[in-house]
Amino acid sequence: MLNVTILLCDTFPGILTEDMPGYDEMFKSLIEAVADGEPCRFTVLQTWRGELPVAISKEEIYVVTGSNADAYGDDAWVVSLREWIAQAASVGALIAGICFGHQIIAQALGGVVERSAKGWGVGIRTSQVVDEPTRRLLGDTLSLLYNHHDQVMKLPPGATRVATSEFCPNEGFTIGRNICTLQGHPEFPVWYERHWIENHAFDEPEELKARALKTLDTFPNDSLPAARWMFSFFGVYARKM
Repeated sequence: MLNVTILLCDTFPGILTEDMPGYDEMFKSLIEAVADGEPCRFTVLQTWRGELPVAISKEEIYVVTGSNADAYGDDAWVVSLREWIAQAASVGALIAGICFGHQIIAQALGGVVERSAKGWGVGIRTSQVVDEPTRRLLGDTLSLLYNHHDQVMKLPPGATRVATSEFCPNEGFTIGRNICTLQGHPEFPVWYERHWIENHAFDEPEELKARALKTLDTFPNDSLPAARWMFSFFGVYARKM
């Protein structure tokens, strides 16, 4: 049994319509797709409303999701989440972070997250895999869907950079054998990224949106290999790439 607690940091109201799967459902579908038939037990916590695990278990994988919030912000739930991450990491809990999750894990453990002067990272972007053990599993490059303005500017102490790109130097990192993160969104379906760009990116330049939409049709998408790598990193099931 694969035990996964999803720390849901946003539900993106007004973006996800009633006929679309919820954000937690996107994660469940992704994890089940790479679990190689192993049964999964999911617990979903509304972390954006202040819900956090009552106890920390080393038999659980904790997934910190994306959010419109700032990882360095002072909202009460964001502060509490940073404190929980620091505590969970100190006892060796298995923690995965995606986008905002990647950023807040870095911020909580001594890294630095800031709004990037490079602007909106959106569409499919290809990064270079720079960590040798990760390269053996993923290959030399990693292409994922992105939707972010903030970036991890400085990695936490003890972190190993996994991938890098010209746009975003710290595309992902690991710490020890219990923490792994990615700036990209392996859980996003391509149709959802398209929906976001076409219907909700009102303040972004049309040229940028057009370039991003083009990547959805022409670039590879390594969402499943990326998710397999994240869960294989924890050693919870055999690597099958």
